[in-house]
Amino acid sequence: GVSLVSFCCCCCVVSVEAAKTLQALAGRVGSSFDSAVALIESVPPGGRVVLTGVGKSGHVARKVAASMSSTGTCAFFMHASEALHGDLGSVRAGDVCIAISYSGETQETLAAMRGFQKLSGGCVAITSSSRSTMGRECDVCLELGSITELDHNRLAPTASTAAAMALGDALTVVISKRRGFTRRDFDLYHPGGQLGLQNKIALAAGELGEKLLQEDRKGSHRAEEKL
Repeated sequence: GVSLVSFCCCCCVVSVEAAKTLQALAGRVGSSFDSAVALIESVPPGGRVVLTGVGKSGHVARKVAASMSSTGTCAFFMHASEALHGDLGSVRAGDVCIAISYSGETQETLAAMRGFQKLSGGCVAITSSSRSTMGRECDVCLELGSITELDHNRLAPTASTAAAMALGDALTVVISKRRGFTRRDFDLYHPGGQLGLQNKIALAAGELGEKLLQEDRKGSHRAEEKL
């Protein structure tokens, strides 16, 4: 079996390498990130952000869509293969697509992106290089750069999916903040689970604190009047 020491060493190596990947990503993404934010914010009322991909990139796209939906950006996931078999009919004129493929050459995702561009308001690609086919054909390219995967074969999507996820989460958080999304909004979209409970407690504490502050101000005002 695997010893505890070997396991711990493996975890440390994976964590360090993943951190290096994300640090490099932070230094690489510049004005293209601003352009992606602007494109997503251009979605008109009633429009959606549609995330697509296949394989591990598809799982990342599904997670980012869920995060966006719970933080004020109407979004949903569409599997790239299903998009090519009729699901493109769900796309509206003002929608924006975010297509994820590390290679930028995944045929299903590339074909789906081309379909989105005919029907929607534009497409953001999260991919390794702006020189890839997806990188060249999209409206905005968020470039991940050359990434070495973390498994012993250097094949399994690990560091690359972590980078794509981080970039998707960054878009989610920035857009949510720019829209003024509040805890009370979060309570409407995510009332369940431990997160929902924690948020309700925080909201109740905030309301109680505000009431106490108001009472304190009233008491101070009455005391001043007596003087």
